[in-house]
Amino acid sequence: MTPERRVLRLVIVGLILVLVTLIGVALSQLERRTLEIEVGPSEEARRNPFLAAERFLARLEIPVSSESGRERLRRLPPPTDTLVVRHPGSLAPERRRALDQWMTDGGRLVVTASESVTAYAEEGDLAAGYGVWLSSDDADRPATEGQTEVLAEVSIEGPGSPLRVAFSTERALETLAEPEMAAIAADRLRMVQLPVGEGSLVVLADDRFMTNAAIGEHDHALLMAYLLAPAPGGTVWLLYDRDVPWIGAVVWSAAPYAVISGALCLLVWAWSAGARLGPLQPVPSRDRRDLLEHLDASADFLWRHGQAAHLIKPTRRRVLELWRRRRPDLGGLDDAALAHAIAIATDEDPDAVVRALHVHAEDADAFVRQSALLQRLWRKASIRSGGQAP
Repeated sequence: MTPERRVLRLVIVGLILVLVTLIGVALSQLERRTLEIEVGPSEEARRNPFLAAERFLARLEIPVSSESGRERLRRLPPPTDTLVVRHPGSLAPERRRALDQWMTDGGRLVVTASESVTAYAEEGDLAAGYGVWLSSDDADRPATEGQTEVLAEVSIEGPGSPLRVAFSTERALETLAEPEMAAIAADRLRMVQLPVGEGSLVVLADDRFMTNAAIGEHDHALLMAYLLAPAPGGTVWLLYDRDVPWIGAVVWSAAPYAVISGALCLLVWAWSAGARLGPLQPVPSRDRRDLLEHLDASADFLWRHGQAAHLIKPTRRRVLELWRRRRPDLGGLDDAALAHAIAIATDEDPDAVVRALHVHAEDADAFVRQSALLQRLWRKASIRSGGQAP
């Protein structure tokens, strides 16, 4: 190894050592931290407001299932189960009778009161049929400044009673029945439980305490588990309404770049459709034109579209008919002989007469010459026969 190569090798090794040392010093100055970034609720949690309640009941080893829609009301579960329905609204008579019988046989139904003015507002309102409805007086009551919730104490069997639960200040119940359990806050009824045969009906003014947003507050989870506990061997069914997003939101979430590309293409198309080339044409006059102007415009159109034969064909036919009437002896001649005879009679060039009568003009000058020659042939035949020129 030459001295130069040995020196170069030492320099490279030294640079590598210096670089490694600098990297080590830089890393030793860094501090490792764990950052928690809030990403909000999951897609499943946004779709199902009872997801947290479902998982809490599952941890308590209570059979539970959540469903979207009202199919479970058409296929009722066994009377050992518990049904939770958000705002059932007006039910068909046969559906209401089926639920009445299901509760009588031992089922537990938990519903949120629907909007109604009186207990008799809607015939199909299940809660109103049992004498429970939303109070209309709360809309007229002035709300406490900055207060949106009130706390109610609910007494239940077992340790830890009473339970503290928050209800909305804007919703309260009124009832004509005698409940076996009730929750009162700010002198207003917020929840009632009514016996129905072997089962029960629980009507809530506000079910927010069971949703994902509030189940972790106060004693909400414990009250939810107490109200929804099914009979031995039963299952809790949580029914919720799934909000169907606008189709535009679905497309945007699935393919945002395709939406952006389509919008840009639409803008480019709109711009190109509105762009013009050259100066604006003058607005045509709407005055009525005479016959000659219409004829001139029609002839110009036919000439520009290669239909000049339609312009000269009638004149050729009339010229030939006129000469056959004037000279009956020419009737048996073919086209060439007839043209030659007409040329001799009119003292015109035979080749020019043949082209005028039978050959298509190649350009505008030839067309003008043919038209002028046909005009002369007509005039000479008309003068000799006493006719008039066209």
